[in-house]
Amino acid sequence: MAATHIDNQKTLENDGSEKITDNEYNNIMRIVFNLRNVGLGNNGGTKTLVRCAETLQTLGAEVSLSVNHPVKYTWSKVKVPIVRKIPNADVIIATGYNSVKSTLRSTISSKYYYIRGFETWQVPPKKLIKSYKSLRCIVNSQWLHSYLASVNVSSRVIYPGLDFDQYVDNDLHRDNIMGAIFHSKHKTKRHCDALLLSQQCQIKLQLLNRDIKNATSKDLRRFYNKCKVWFSPTELEGLHNPPMEAALCGCALVCTDHLRSGMGDYAIHNETALVYPARNLSIAAKYVKDLLNNEKKRRRLNGNLREILRAKIGDRCSNMRKLLEWIS
Repeated sequence: MAATHIDNQKTLENDGSEKITDNEYNNIMRIVFNLRNVGLGNNGGTKTLVRCAETLQTLGAEVSLSVNHPVKYTWSKVKVPIVRKIPNADVIIATGYNSVKSTLRSTISSKYYYIRGFETWQVPPKKLIKSYKSLRCIVNSQWLHSYLASVNVSSRVIYPGLDFDQYVDNDLHRDNIMGAIFHSKHKTKRHCDALLLSQQCQIKLQLLNRDIKNATSKDLRRFYNKCKVWFSPTELEGLHNPPMEAALCGCALVCTDHLRSGMGDYAIHNETALVYPARNLSIAAKYVKDLLNNEKKRRRLNGNLREILRAKIGDRCSNMRKLLEWIS
């Protein structure tokens, strides 16, 4: 594998995130993200993976995305090569259960599995666990790390990081609007809970993927800045991104305490969010109305949440440096 040396010279952006001034890696590491039978579509997982790949390239790695299906991702221009075959590389990283077999068959010696979610919508848990045991695992959340440990699989938590410069609070007046995600494909997203809560409590609701689709980062920032509260009832995520983006844009968070919600890394009841018992919509409604009507509390929780996102989740460059250091 190519040896990698890190130059310690760094500068800071105005928002406190690290900025790359030069090519930090003297020797080029070749990395291929294997998306064969996983695909590149218009979804949050693809968006995050593309941004991670682009950041690794900015850090000096030679990065490519290997696919075998038509690319359907249109949310942004992809700034790394998309290739049909698995190229020669130093490292190959499986990005989902369906890319594990081709990763194992690859002639690339250094193989990893970037586990971004618990894909029980694809296969039963036993098959997932078997796939985890076949490769060195990287996970994007603490709950996945704990789960893998419970089935005797070691893993390293490396967050994908956040783009703090893209999601900011405009500090303008907000109406009493609740934001949430619309997602009819997977029942675990539970967008029906948001609809029911909105109807029962007569709360104005804006849904990502219904009221705004295929949005740019600028569009998303404008969308999030219209909401006072972000409501998240989802029950099967790796690290759940939209609540973090919404928080950076000034939304307070009301979310489920479900173990696999993907929010346990940053949602702490009455400190960074109001966390309700899973599927208890009466308590969820109480929390949403509280934050819509108590501006001081809403701002306190949001401010604390933004602090933990900076301190714990971190910016994308810092996390991708950790990834490069680990796979070197």
